[in-house]
Amino acid sequence: MKARLVSFPPEQFHIEGIKAAVLIQALPVWSQYTNILLFLSMKYEIDTQPLLEAAFAASKKLFAPRVEEDNLAFCRIHSPDGPWHYGPYGIREPTGLSSTDFPALVIVPGLAFDRSGMRLGRGGGYYDRFLAALNAAGQEYAALGLCMAAQIVPEVPAEEFDKKMSGICTAMEFIRIEGSNTSPLGAGYVD
Repeated sequence: MKARLVSFPPEQFHIEGIKAAVLIQALPVWSQYTNILLFLSMKYEIDTQPLLEAAFAASKKLFAPRVEEDNLAFCRIHSPDGPWHYGPYGIREPTGLSSTDFPALVIVPGLAFDRSGMRLGRGGGYYDRFLAALNAAGQEYAALGLCMAAQIVPEVPAEEFDKKMSGICTAMEFIRIEGSNTSPLGAGYVD
């Protein structure tokens, strides 16, 4: 998958990011949640800047992740322009104090996803630990995987601690996951 992503022209990540942002904004879950926890894309990931800008335009409360030792801490951001610094993986991270508000829509990155809602991360386990902590705390959230269309594969390897997504969005489609172990995407949702 890494080799496939490296082969794409850089503008494809931006184009698919724009299309996915439009699709997400049309989902009922977008209007259901005021609080959005959004990853900031790195090279060879779908561009999340269009969704970040859409969240601000829709007056959402936006939170972005920062790596703190072995965990993710989310910080509220007040502008699409940051302020940012670059974390241990060379990814933009917010400055400031960590805080989050719930219920929230958590937009989750991954190296690959399958149609059953399983996600293959990049090996650090940050999002699996973060989502497990939300579950343990009884927080209300929906986990939405966001990726390039080519990152949907027939099956990804899964361990018992892996968290199933509530849905997955690409530039081409939204995949609703039935029976996920995160909160649903909203009552009465129709594909």
